[in-house]
Amino acid sequence: MTKIKKLEIILNRKAGNGESVRVWKSIKMFLKKNQIDFQIHSTQKNGDGIRIAKNLADKIDKQTKILVLGGDGTLNQSVNGVKLSKNPNTPLAYIPAGSGNDFSRGIKLNHVKPIVLLQDILSMQEPRSIDIGKATFSDKTKYFVNNIGIGFDANTVYTTNHSKRKDLLNKMKLGTLAYVSSLIKVIKEQGAFPLTVTTKHGMKKFDQAYIVSATNHPYFGGGIAIDPLATPFDGKLDLVVVNKIKGKTFIKLFTKLLTDGSHLKDENVWHIQSSEFTLSSLHNEYGQMDGEELKPQEFDINFEVSSHPFWLPVEK
Repeated sequence: MTKIKKLEIILNRKAGNGESVRVWKSIKMFLKKNQIDFQIHSTQKNGDGIRIAKNLADKIDKQTKILVLGGDGTLNQSVNGVKLSKNPNTPLAYIPAGSGNDFSRGIKLNHVKPIVLLQDILSMQEPRSIDIGKATFSDKTKYFVNNIGIGFDANTVYTTNHSKRKDLLNKMKLGTLAYVSSLIKVIKEQGAFPLTVTTKHGMKKFDQAYIVSATNHPYFGGGIAIDPLATPFDGKLDLVVVNKIKGKTFIKLFTKLLTDGSHLKDENVWHIQSSEFTLSSLHNEYGQMDGEELKPQEFDINFEVSSHPFWLPVEK
């Protein structure tokens, strides 16, 4: 391992319904055993990750690494905090400890044990660049590591987050099941809505949009491959739009989504890969960004592919 002066650790103790605390205990023992200096910065409420990451990046030095320990939401906030700092390209290390962990799955590190991953992080001499998404709203710019969803997906995130089943299933390490069980409820509730997609090739209009996902890698909902072709190493974002369908047609399409990924070839699914596009829907809908709720609203978002350096041992 290379010698560093200090690890600044952003810790979400609530992530993964306690999983982050379990992981932290083992990491803490390792750091103390190897006499690695560290300081803990625990998040207490929503938005703390942004504030803490910004403050740390403002005064970062070359012998210090920032390590994020939590779920996808904690990583999202940390990235956005760094982007607001005086040093917006400050690399971030990350050890997943949430309920979904889609980002680590998307970069193929979800099966690496936390201590092994930490050793790899500490030994890295140079950070690796990984694609992230940049979303420009009418009043703000946000970055995302996984995806932004509108409609069915986002409604499912809302329903899952407010479900009593979520904590129980997370304790049983069945976080994906919490998401899937919410899907069944949302199928009956979510309606179709109008959507306009604008790319450099022109404009595409949908009258019956149902599932809309602008994604950086294949997964959402704790391992569901909404877009098996997406990768965070190609300099592009992917967009999947599914039209409203019912009955056996929906069941057939949904089965493809959960199994072999052939849903992208279905006539009710529209898919593109592009470095930039715009989504507009003048209809109040649920939204989600990296598994965190966006309040119901009209959407007009310009998407661009961006990138960020990470202390993560990934291979393209």
